[in-house]
Amino acid sequence: MDGLPPIRKLLILDDNGIDRETCRRYLTKAPGSNYEFVEHNSVEGAMDIVLSERPDCILLDYHLHDGNGVEFLQELVSVGGPRSFPVVMLTGTGNEAIAVQVMKAGAQDYLVKDRLNPDLLHRAVENAMYKAHTERLLEQQRREMEQLFLETQEANARKDQFLAALSHELRTPLTPVLAAVTATDVENSDPEQLRNMLAVIRRNVELEARLIDDLLDLTRISRGKLEVDLRPTDLHSLLHHAVETCQEDIAHKQLTLVWQLDASLCTVQADPARMQQVFWNLLKNAVKFTPAGGRIVISTRNEPGERIIAEVKDTGVGIDPSFIGRIFDAFEQGSPEITRHFGGLGLGLAIAKALVDAHSGTIQAESDPTTGGAAFAVTLRCTKQAPAVSVSTPASGPANDVDGHASIHLLLVEDHIDTAKVLGRIISREGYQVHLAGSIGEAVRLCEKQPMDCVISDIGLPDGSGTELLAKLNQIRPTRGIALSGYGTERDVERSRKAGFSEHLTKPVHWPKLERALKELLNGPK
Repeated sequence: MDGLPPIRKLLILDDNGIDRETCRRYLTKAPGSNYEFVEHNSVEGAMDIVLSERPDCILLDYHLHDGNGVEFLQELVSVGGPRSFPVVMLTGTGNEAIAVQVMKAGAQDYLVKDRLNPDLLHRAVENAMYKAHTERLLEQQRREMEQLFLETQEANARKDQFLAALSHELRTPLTPVLAAVTATDVENSDPEQLRNMLAVIRRNVELEARLIDDLLDLTRISRGKLEVDLRPTDLHSLLHHAVETCQEDIAHKQLTLVWQLDASLCTVQADPARMQQVFWNLLKNAVKFTPAGGRIVISTRNEPGERIIAEVKDTGVGIDPSFIGRIFDAFEQGSPEITRHFGGLGLGLAIAKALVDAHSGTIQAESDPTTGGAAFAVTLRCTKQAPAVSVSTPASGPANDVDGHASIHLLLVEDHIDTAKVLGRIISREGYQVHLAGSIGEAVRLCEKQPMDCVISDIGLPDGSGTELLAKLNQIRPTRGIALSGYGTERDVERSRKAGFSEHLTKPVHWPKLERALKELLNGPK
């Protein structure tokens, strides 16, 4: 009925029928009371009643004919916990020692029977229930705080482990770079040695850039900004190109590569570059964790529902069964020993899963603890459309050559002197007329003297930004531009595009990418 307090179930556990009736009558008379009573007269069977009826409060006699109320209370606490059932202990005689004993045993209150009245008993019952409820809440909050503290400690430990791994991974490629530079500086190397050292420098700088790209991809994933450009794509072609990027490492470890491309339907709707990144990550892991002389099997097969499963299987160290459920989590690499022995940041598989999810596909990991090795299977839906584009690795040669490079004036705006010199030299080598500027003011003065066919500008400049520069140059005459930046998020790219740049390239800039962007811009509409 509206206006009444909720019904509370009370268990009166007393071997004296008159005392039970008195408690029931007093509580029924109490203002604002709304109780349902359950009665019992002995210790025997009382626990079964408590567990089946789940009373909100228990009125417990201190002396029962077949047992002691304190002993029953202790059993109750051991079964249900210290705050599971509020208890008000009733006794025929007042005794301070008994009161202390009762409260220590877990009772919420202690009353002498001959001093009872309706108001006193009602307040004792309500206070006992309120106190037990409050204590339960406090205990729950304490447990939650402990759990939060443990999770924070674990998160801090993972953060420290990640930062240590990040420091190691970023420093590692720099070691051979600095060593090679030092060697060329102090030795009279022949051309072949010099080419080998330059190859070492290039390979490790590209590794450094890939690590940074992985970190950027992770931020895109966490913000839900990971985008894919789907088109009909030959999955077998993607697998071959992914292997090409790992071929040197495969040969170095003398791994046997086995192809089992049995799928007759192999065209999928995919972003070619992103899906190639998935298989590159899987192959990179297979190569890393497979000992020299091992084997990697790349297979495909069709499944009902016009699906294709592409699998990368190795004979490596395998995956610990306790870890396999977390293998696609970012920064996870299993034990710290794995990280120390094999290196890496634990990002590749997390990125691979996010990319496969973006393609509405699935990726699964399996490992046999008895035979070792790991297998990663990517499942995608096939399409009957013909592949729109043949995926290929970037070519370093010229594409769509522009006639008369010598007549094309390019403005390179970069305040980092070494970067400006090296990029300027590379671009000049292609026959372009390159003008160097280190600031907006210098760039504007050069453009006022010499019309530029294109500006290649760093976004961060000492006297402003590259976007401000392009706006100033367009006030002099229409100017096309390519942006360079150490920042490469979607927001950065969008900002550059809105400012009028045709392309936004992230540092370190790979020359084939800049060359392609430059020629597309110069061959495109003015």
